[in-house]
Amino acid sequence: MPTCFVIQPFNDTYNKRFDSLYKPAIKAAGMTAYRVDQDSSAVVLVEAIEKNIKRAAVCLADISEDNPNVWYELGFAYAAGRPVVMACSDQRGKTGKPFPFDIQHRAIVTYKTEAPQDFQVFQERLTERLKAMLEQGETLEEMAEQASVASVDGLSSQELNVLAVTASSVTQDDHATSVWSVRNDCERAGLNNLGFNLGLRRLKVKKFVETVDIEDERGDPYPGIQVTDLGWQWIEANEDKFTFHSAGVKKGGFEEMDDSIPF
Repeated sequence: MPTCFVIQPFNDTYNKRFDSLYKPAIKAAGMTAYRVDQDSSAVVLVEAIEKNIKRAAVCLADISEDNPNVWYELGFAYAAGRPVVMACSDQRGKTGKPFPFDIQHRAIVTYKTEAPQDFQVFQERLTERLKAMLEQGETLEEMAEQASVASVDGLSSQELNVLAVTASSVTQDDHATSVWSVRNDCERAGLNNLGFNLGLRRLKVKKFVETVDIEDERGDPYPGIQVTDLGWQWIEANEDKFTFHSAGVKKGGFEEMDDSIPF
C-alpha cells in the first residue's frame, strides 16, 4: 500500500488529531499513514525524514501553526517533487497570521474546530483530496516515463501535456486551478519550463485554455488557468487517445499506442 508522509507538530493536540482524523482519512484514501516519530527504525531523524518524503506517494502537511520543522519538511516535499496536500485550522485565520508568500496561493484544505461534526466534514474532504492527489501523482509518473508523447490531431506533445494536466487538476470542468500548480505538475511529468510556456502559449492561441484570476480565501487574486469549452470538446472528441484510471491501477496501463496520454 502506498505511503502518505504526515507533516505536523508533535504534541498532544496534534497527536490526537493524527489518530482521530488524519490516519483514518489517509486509510480511506488507500494509503498508510507515516510519521517519523513513530518509526522505530529511524536513527538519524533528518535522514529518515528526507528518505521517506521522497518515497511517499503523497505528503500531508498541517500548517495551522508556524512550526519550523513543519515548514522545513513541507519545503523539502515540494523540492522533491512530491504531491502535497496542505491542511489548516481556521484558528490560524482568527489570529491574523498570514501564510508565507510561497504557499499562500496554493490549495489548502481548511477545517473548523468548533464541533465534532466539523471534524467529520473535514475528514471526508481530506480523503477526497488525498485520493485525487494520489491518482494525479500516478498519472504524472506515467507521463514522465514516456520519453515523449507524439503529436495528436494538431496538438504538439507540449500542448497535450499542459492540456491533460490542467484538465485533471480541476474538480469541475468550469473551474480553474493555479498556473503555478499546473507548471509544477507538468515539470513532474517531464516537461521543462520552456516546454510548459510554449504549450500554454499555443493552447491559448487555439482557445483551448484561458488564464483567469482566482481569489484566495482572503480575496487576494492570483493567476489561474482553466480549460475552455472548446478544449473540453477536443478532449471528448479524442478521448480514445487518453487512458482513464483510478489510483491503485498498476503502472503500464497505457493503451497499445504511442500517442496515448494518461489522464
